[in-house]
Amino acid sequence: MDYAMTQNNLGVAYSTLAEVENKTENCEKAIHAFQESLKAFTPEDFPMGYAMTQNNLGAAYRTLAQVKDRSSNCNKAIQFYQEALKVYTLEHFPMDYAMTQNNLGVAYCTLAEVKDKDSNCNKAIQFYQETLKVCTLEDFPMEYAMTQNNLGTAYGILAEVKDKAGNCNKAIQAFQEALKVRILEDFPMEYAMTQNNLGIAYRILAETEDKAGNCNKAIQAFQEALKVRILEDFPMDYALTQNNLGIVYQTLAEIKDKAENCEKAIQAFQEALNVYTKEEFPEVYRIIEENIKNVYEL
Repeated sequence: MDYAMTQNNLGVAYSTLAEVENKTENCEKAIHAFQESLKAFTPEDFPMGYAMTQNNLGAAYRTLAQVKDRSSNCNKAIQFYQEALKVYTLEHFPMDYAMTQNNLGVAYCTLAEVKDKDSNCNKAIQFYQETLKVCTLEDFPMEYAMTQNNLGTAYGILAEVKDKAGNCNKAIQAFQEALKVRILEDFPMEYAMTQNNLGIAYRILAETEDKAGNCNKAIQAFQEALKVRILEDFPMDYALTQNNLGIVYQTLAEIKDKAENCEKAIQAFQEALNVYTKEEFPEVYRIIEENIKNVYEL
């Protein structure tokens, strides 16, 4: 029992380390430790330890999927989460059930980026909605906001392949629900993340309806995100949001105040290039340089 708990703790430490360095190596060490833990944590003798470790294994494989064998590792993560749900039932362990359902949604969303976008997004949405049966705004506001943000992301991915306007509007609604909790004063990082996501949803919606109105809403959301995502403290997030801002100004320039909006687009893209340098991010640098060229032509 002590061996199993210590192996589980070791796995959690490697998983945490993987978030900041040597993702592949540390995830693989975490997986090994969790598998050692399961030599003692059997479903018959220690069902709670078994479910906890299965859930942790799912998280380690999901993190590994970000850098290696995305489809295969996502499927492994899904398998481990489903194994955890054999113990974490809605009736007996509602919060563990809800969090594992959320984790399943994230795994399916990650999988949707590489295959079966429609099918996997719909599965993710179903799991997030299952989470929200437990994680209500009144009882679990932080978990509610996290799940609504995830739900918005799933609808946003789905909008790329199906019912763009309808799914973008659902994404916007979910992000706005998240912002009922994720306010700037209390949760600045989460606020900025959701505002950035909201901006992307409005930008995509602008492709199909009310281009000027939705572009302006996107710009407002990105500018809100940049209240937190400043260059000195969060350079990568700053660059990502500046790039998004450049794209939406470029879109707006096609229909309104061409010179002014083109200049704003160029300025935002150049801000992004302060971080996305040619040496460190050659592919992203090339794409942004191409965008700047297109804006000058416009």
